[in-house]
Amino acid sequence: MMIAVPFAGVILYVLACWLIALLGRYGKFGFWGNFWTSVILTPIIGFVILLAQDNRPKESAKNAH
Repeated sequence: MMIAVPFAGVILYVLACWLIALLGRYGKFGFWGNFWTSVILTPIIGFVILLAQDNRPKESAKNAH
């Protein structure tokens, strides 16, 4: 019983990081950048960074210049 409580906390932490990464997959950092930012800096800080970042430029805008 005592092992289940910390294990559930780890699962919730990773799921929160995964959700933030999923929301930020089209952002400047992409999925993996947002995921690792959330893992290292906590999901709350990762969410703030998610809100602050811009979307990636579209492919046509890269080729136009």
